Amino acid sequence: MLRGIHLSFIFITLFFNTLISQNNDLKDVDFVLPVDIPVYLSGTFGELRSNHFHSGIDIKTQGTEGKVIRSIGDGWISRIRISTSGYGKAIYITHPGGYVSVYGHLQRFSDSIQRVVVEDQYEKESFKTQMFFDKGEWPVQKGEIIAYSGNTGGSLGPHLHFEIRDEKTQHPLNPLLFDFVKVKDFYRPKITQMAVYPVDETSTINGANDTSFFDLSGWGEGHKIKGDSVIKISGRVSFGIGTYDLMNNVSNKNGVAGVKMFLDTTLIFELYMDRLSFNTTRYINSLIDYPYYTRSKKRLIRTQIDTNNMLGNYVHVQKNGIIELTDTLLHTVNYEIRDIYNNVSKLSFKIVADTSKTIPNNNVPSDSSFTGFFKYSVKNDIKRDSFNVVFPANSFYQSFMFRFDETDCDSCLFSKVYMLHHQSIPVHKYFKIKMVTRQHHDSLSEKLYIGYSADNKDFSYVNSEFDNQLLTSRSRKLGYYKILADTVLPQIVPLNFSDKKSVSNQNNLKLKISDSKTGVKNYRAMLNDKWILMEYDPKKDLLTYNFDSRMTAGKNSFHIIVEDMVGNSAEYKCILYY
Repeated sequence: MLRGIHLSFIFITLFFNTLISQNNDLKDVDFVLPVDIPVYLSGTFGELRSNHFHSGIDIKTQGTEGKVIRSIGDGWISRIRISTSGYGKAIYITHPGGYVSVYGHLQRFSDSIQRVVVEDQYEKESFKTQMFFDKGEWPVQKGEIIAYSGNTGGSLGPHLHFEIRDEKTQHPLNPLLFDFVKVKDFYRPKITQMAVYPVDETSTINGANDTSFFDLSGWGEGHKIKGDSVIKISGRVSFGIGTYDLMNNVSNKNGVAGVKMFLDTTLIFELYMDRLSFNTTRYINSLIDYPYYTRSKKRLIRTQIDTNNMLGNYVHVQKNGIIELTDTLLHTVNYEIRDIYNNVSKLSFKIVADTSKTIPNNNVPSDSSFTGFFKYSVKNDIKRDSFNVVFPANSFYQSFMFRFDETDCDSCLFSKVYMLHHQSIPVHKYFKIKMVTRQHHDSLSEKLYIGYSADNKDFSYVNSEFDNQLLTSRSRKLGYYKILADTVLPQIVPLNFSDKKSVSNQNNLKLKISDSKTGVKNYRAMLNDKWILMEYDPKKDLLTYNFDSRMTAGKNSFHIIVEDMVGNSAEYKCILYY
């Protein structure tokens, strides 16, 4: 036993020495800030987001777009991507020292870069594009203007998403570990909530075999449970913590860098956010209390590690993050939360073994909707006459009893409603769904799709393929599925022009496109029968064509076609004078 502890200590020591060495190397890099304005953050590295950890920092741009963005160092442009989601307009620069800097949610690129990008978009006749460049093909210098800040892609407001990646692994590194990024932060993190979870059916917290949530008070190193009572536990239990970080001069609630939990003086759990892997970022759904998140939209960091959790940010976990008291002594649980600048907050509370009550081992209740026990490590499937779903091995983070049901209803025209367990269980891998439609008119065949709902109320489109009454799809959400039809055409609404209008006093065309059922799949706009670039902002349903040489003096014909996900299309034509 002592030998095991000794080896664990050696491993942890080596791990931290490696981290310290890496972090010291980061401080020697000759970079400059990507912005000319003071750096305030609306998002930090490793922050808990939907289905992923935040892989960079979000730099505020004073609530506006168009701020100058500079290359942080000498290097070459290795990638440019334009998407309607994610990073929106983004540029990637590779630096000689083995790093890649990433700049996302851009409004536009510098003039020289913009010209090349627009040429590529016209060549592909697509707003969305991706371009790769070889080493040295497109050099840039430290401090060179490369773009202007914006709000494109999945951004919820104007800011710069900034990353630094390890070129070899493409793993994002915490930019705040580099000395050139200076952020004023003298505030300690805030600890907001604590939970205790029963691990087994015989575990109890204060006499109940159910999760107990505790509100907290205090600040800094003086956080405590409201009421300051002793928590009585029996059997094996684990813990969860809710926390966020504060910084000077901003009100944003950002993510923390490190979480430790001790039982008395023994380190039980440690998590640290210095680097990430895109291959494991979805394991955030196993780190957090996912069922609680689906109910409250609040994320608690759990100490217990699920069997199929491969997240690499666990520094130290003893006994799988689970505590079981084997004596009647009073013990202290200490949480230590820190930000990247080592501002520390602490929570301390008492626990004691409860020997007064034992909950009997409960069998699974009799319920016809229980399909069976799903082992996480093997393929699991459900087969019915008109429904089939296949979960690949390692789709779930742990094994559990799976619930399935099928119901019919008056509004179920094309299929029954199939219940796949509950939305509170996260799914790591895509699973395949096959559904057979009921009798329907041939005219509706290509208008059918699979819909998803978390609560069997409002159903949203799931990307589907139709072939001879069989619909197939992929998903990573548990909940309710059924077949629906969409015969509604997309909507096209011109905003600053109309038929036979003179547009000589303006510099762009703007219109809104939308689809109420399945969403917009693609669009094609033409001026004088030639494709034109219309920038798409799906957050605003907005298309914009900025005038160029393609808008000629005199009479111009404008034509746009918009198609939804099942092939319904709408078009708009008009004559414009310029």
